[in-house]
Amino acid sequence: MAWQVAAKTTRDSLFLSTFPASALPAMVGAASVCSILLAVLSARLLRRFGPFRLIPSGYLLSAALHLVEWLLLPRFTRAISVLVYLHVLSLGAVLLSGFWALANEQFDPRQARKRFGRIAGYGTLGGLAGGILAERVVALFSNAALLPLLMALQCACGAVLLGTTSPKAPRKPGKVPRFREVVSHAPYLTSLAALIVLVSVTATTLDFLFKAQAVAQIGRGAALSRFFALFYMSTSAASFLAQAGASRFWLDRFGLGRTVATLPVGVAGAGLLALLAPGAVLLTLARGLELVLRGSLFRSGYELFYTPMPRDEKRAAKSVIDIGADRLGDGLGAGAVQLLLLLPAAIATHGILALTVMLAGAGAWLSFRLDRAYGVVLRKNLAETAPDLEHIEVEDLTTRSVIQSAGLSIHASASTPVGPEPPSAATDLPVQQLAALRSTKAGRVKETLREIGLLDPLLVPQVIQLLAREDVWRAAHDLLARSSFRIAGQLVDCLLDQHQDLALRKRIPRLLVTCGNRQAWNGLFQGLEDPSFEIRFRCGRSLDSLLHRRPDFRPEPVDVYRIIASELAARDAGQARQGPKVSEEDRELRMVDRVLQARASPGLAYIFYLLGLVLPREAVQTAFRALHTDDPRLQALALEYIVSALPRELREPLCARIEVPRTARVAESPQQPLARLLDESTSIVTQLENLGTQPPGSAPGRKT
Repeated sequence: MAWQVAAKTTRDSLFLSTFPASALPAMVGAASVCSILLAVLSARLLRRFGPFRLIPSGYLLSAALHLVEWLLLPRFTRAISVLVYLHVLSLGAVLLSGFWALANEQFDPRQARKRFGRIAGYGTLGGLAGGILAERVVALFSNAALLPLLMALQCACGAVLLGTTSPKAPRKPGKVPRFREVVSHAPYLTSLAALIVLVSVTATTLDFLFKAQAVAQIGRGAALSRFFALFYMSTSAASFLAQAGASRFWLDRFGLGRTVATLPVGVAGAGLLALLAPGAVLLTLARGLELVLRGSLFRSGYELFYTPMPRDEKRAAKSVIDIGADRLGDGLGAGAVQLLLLLPAAIATHGILALTVMLAGAGAWLSFRLDRAYGVVLRKNLAETAPDLEHIEVEDLTTRSVIQSAGLSIHASASTPVGPEPPSAATDLPVQQLAALRSTKAGRVKETLREIGLLDPLLVPQVIQLLAREDVWRAAHDLLARSSFRIAGQLVDCLLDQHQDLALRKRIPRLLVTCGNRQAWNGLFQGLEDPSFEIRFRCGRSLDSLLHRRPDFRPEPVDVYRIIASELAARDAGQARQGPKVSEEDRELRMVDRVLQARASPGLAYIFYLLGLVLPREAVQTAFRALHTDDPRLQALALEYIVSALPRELREPLCARIEVPRTARVAESPQQPLARLLDESTSIVTQLENLGTQPPGSAPGRKT
């Protein structure tokens, strides 16, 4: 995916820096023809050699071709720009399709469900990396320097895939069906192929308008390359977010046809807006929306139309539609644009947008009819496909409703249960993980926690409960920290629930710091009113850490001073003086902090954490350290600053808690003692470090 994004940037920037935008339709048409011919050739080679030998060799051949292009570019700029366009659009599609063919044969259906999401996630990271690398290479060098980058990425792809081996599996004899035979058993594939042609035509027309406007607004050269790199990188990231956040919900709520219809409906709406108010911004947004919807919702629904098909029929039909129909649409779109460009420029732009809107509307109409045709075929062939369906997660409303109406039961995804199953038949992954997390065996629980990525909502409460178990709490903490930004509300609820185990509650404040949002801040602040001093102490310490990251969260001083006054009233002074014991999660301390842990009262430390929420954090920390040295001068200086900075009603109670003889005068302003205190900070740290290195049995000095 890093190569895909960087290659699109290279293809567009080299071609548009050499040729006018009006040459794009002819180039796209020629590339479409080459892509179809190459796809037919690759299908025959795949049947003969298999993907495990052919695809790595294809990547290495592509890398060698990039090397030739780079060497010849200075002498034959125009010819090489055309060659790069053909290379990326034709061979790139075949290699990407071949990669997924290799992955499909590498994993069985159960492994594929677990691993394909992870592969797609890393693919998104690759797309972001490819965009960043392309932008930086152009900024530091030139457009031509992108070709060595593409060569290196293709070499890496080929080298990695050379290590894959074909799984040993018995091959079933039988004749591979032809595309015509497959369509006769599933007529909705004809409508699906027509839909692919329509959406490809609209993508080509929008792409031409987008690139023409980009050249007109930005010009040619490095600036255009950097713009394309950032654009493709952004759409790749947005596609991943839409795929992760909305695809499953949309499929479950609306079914296959309406999920696929999001692409033509979105393109029609964006094209209509651009038609009413044409301009570079709206055309860029329209093209970006088309890429995002195609890579997320449309792709999720489109792939599921092949679910009920036998494997041989799927192979015979899918490659033809994926590459053949897609490239046919590109060619037709390029031809339509070429014809419309014969009109005057102003009329041509409006004509292309009007054609885009009309074809997108036709695609939407066709999408809404797919559910019915797909349902008819699915009911007709249900007896043959039922054995295969038991190995597939049915995530969409359409397939699930058809199978339920036939009185059959299949495994459904966790978010869309089809009905109760006996415990022995539970194959839903989150349910299995939930059972493992409730195990009394620590090893099984830890292994399950390591296998989980982002937490399923079903698992969150159970993982939070594991914080109370001394044998597995750290593994649970690490998993929750990776998902904390999504579960801040549940963490806050457990923190404030006094019926929960104290061991669980005391480990939540640190997790809320990782959330870094206002909800986590408010929960920690409410924890300052908890009856348990240990919870109040940990909430105060976590608020101090969170405020250091988010200074805009600083609270109102009056609220903090009210809490300090309540604490100084010693409602539980005995508990506060004993304080929480040093636990395993608190042992990562520097020398100075270890000395303070041994010498300081936890109750006083808690008050200083609160003071750091309203006073300068560095000054409060320095004063706290100075109070715990054995130097009366530094103690008095720290006391003078604290007393001068606090409201009058807090001065005497705090001095009584500190238990240091009050020899300093109260300054009119804290600025002067603050300056002197900060000047002494090095001396304070040195004294504390010396206290930490005193040999056992030496005089420990007076504690405060």
